[in-house]
Amino acid sequence: MAIVKFIKSKLFVGLCLLIVLTPTAFSKSLSNSLPYGWSKIKDMSNIKAINKKCEFDHSADYTNSDIEIFQKNCPLESISDYDIPENIKKEHSILGKKIYLYQSDKFSLFLEEKPITDPDIDPYFNSPTTILFLEKDDQIVDELTVSWHFTGEFGFTNELSYYIDKKFNIFIINHGVTEDGDWLKLWAHYKIDPQKIKFDAITVKTKREQIDFPDNLTVFANPDYDKNLGQLCLEEELNTECSEPNTYIDYFNEAKQNTALLVKRSKAPKNAFSLFKKKLDQRCITMPRFNNNEEGVLPYFKYLYLCEVNGLKQELIRIEKELAKK
Repeated sequence: MAIVKFIKSKLFVGLCLLIVLTPTAFSKSLSNSLPYGWSKIKDMSNIKAINKKCEFDHSADYTNSDIEIFQKNCPLESISDYDIPENIKKEHSILGKKIYLYQSDKFSLFLEEKPITDPDIDPYFNSPTTILFLEKDDQIVDELTVSWHFTGEFGFTNELSYYIDKKFNIFIINHGVTEDGDWLKLWAHYKIDPQKIKFDAITVKTKREQIDFPDNLTVFANPDYDKNLGQLCLEEELNTECSEPNTYIDYFNEAKQNTALLVKRSKAPKNAFSLFKKKLDQRCITMPRFNNNEEGVLPYFKYLYLCEVNGLKQELIRIEKELAKK
């Protein structure tokens, strides 16, 4: 019973914080209200380590001491650590207002909520999407989704949270709660380009991928992946074991090995594969905007892998033709 009360209490507190801390709950425009958001997010790039610290079986029986230790050790439990200017905190909740975080002659930065319009979505358990806008000469020039919150079956959550520092660095995480504890799926770093007046992605990290913009995708191997399935994935991509990262790695390794054969036969420069990969990554990596709280971050990586794998397939065809030449 204690753990049930803990989960219910946590969900209730979380919903209250969403109401109290949601950016559009404030109506006053300020010249500079940075930093703003959950400051610890900037230090949450080590996804694997954080997920390890945040493992917690909510179905088991725990003492209050066990719960306190978990809350202390798991960085995702520090949701109250928000940097909200005192003059903004005093404002009352007014939905739909622009919250100016920064204003200058060059550009302005403000937050605004996208109201829930779907009648099937209960606003009590789902927060409106929060969007960060860049404005110049009273015209919106760029936007970035920075927050949403979805509560699913059994009260487990999926949400996007953010932090903006004084130097216009924007940090975003996708995280939530399941029966196994708190989880962290994605950490992203953006920055405002003051010359072009737009949001630039710097780094996006997940458990399996790291993207360093604009031209470097790194996919980490799954230690539990059966290497014997590699050839099967090349022949039958719909196999359930062939997830997008695994399929990518299989094509990547084959293209790299075949390129090495070209180099060995003096039919390609030594850096041929790295040059090819850089061009492919430049073509496939796009600005990530995680703006769908139902599908989360998945669509972005789905289309990224589709582009990358297609490029690797075409390169393999080209290499095979070169190797066939006498």
